[in-house]
Amino acid sequence: MENINYKDASLNDLIFEGRNKQYGAYDLRKIYDDYVLRAVLYAILGFGLFIGGPVIWEKIKPEADTEVQEIVTVDPKMIEPPPIDPKTPPPPPLPSAPPPPQVSTVRFVPPEVAPDEEIIEEDPPKQEELKQVVASTETVQGDPTADPNELVVDANAGTGNVIGAPPEPEQEFTWVEQEPQPPGGDLQSYFAKNIKYPQKAINQDIEGKVFVTFVITSSGEVDDVKLLKGIGYGCDEEAIRVVKAMPKWIPGKNGGREVKVRMNIPIVFRLAR
Repeated sequence: MENINYKDASLNDLIFEGRNKQYGAYDLRKIYDDYVLRAVLYAILGFGLFIGGPVIWEKIKPEADTEVQEIVTVDPKMIEPPPIDPKTPPPPPLPSAPPPPQVSTVRFVPPEVAPDEEIIEEDPPKQEELKQVVASTETVQGDPTADPNELVVDANAGTGNVIGAPPEPEQEFTWVEQEPQPPGGDLQSYFAKNIKYPQKAINQDIEGKVFVTFVITSSGEVDDVKLLKGIGYGCDEEAIRVVKAMPKWIPGKNGGREVKVRMNIPIVFRLAR
């Protein structure tokens, strides 16, 4: 058996004590640490080249010749117009088109209901006459060569004010995709703070619900406040007053746009016991 100095022995010597070291496993384990160290060093070196290579190349690569083009901004207002030669006469004005010949017209108006003494007997024009003239409110003798089918444009046309069609009334909805939201989000708290219980109703011990209908416009205003069902003794008037005094609501929406919505709400009058 090989004598081993355990003080200086390595791990491989202890493992292969009494075994055949010529088989090959001993040599492989003996050089294993060196190969692992080399592999780690190669990996670190390769990773460093992979990360730092582009940076090093940017520092050592030759600079390419780049041509710098200067961009000059020109203000069109600063460009002077070409000089005007005083010897050059101005171009002659364009000839205006001659006015179309006046078309002959014949008086032909629809009949009107009038008293007998105001009626003037006058025969309507015949069909042969209407072929060469234009029906109008008075008879005018024009150019016989004028075409009665030609459109004559009045020079004063288009100078007046244009009156459009009246705006269509805004549609009122009862059910919408997004209901109007009251001011502050709590309608009952608003009524509790602002309603003044009528003294007449207190004296008669009157309690109940007052139903009020109103409209929230597309801008959030409270409009068209009406009483649906009341209990009297001043409670109806007080309910309408408080509803009319409400601040603007968040308007309701239908199809993504603000619309007018009709609302019906009960207002409870209850005495403190």
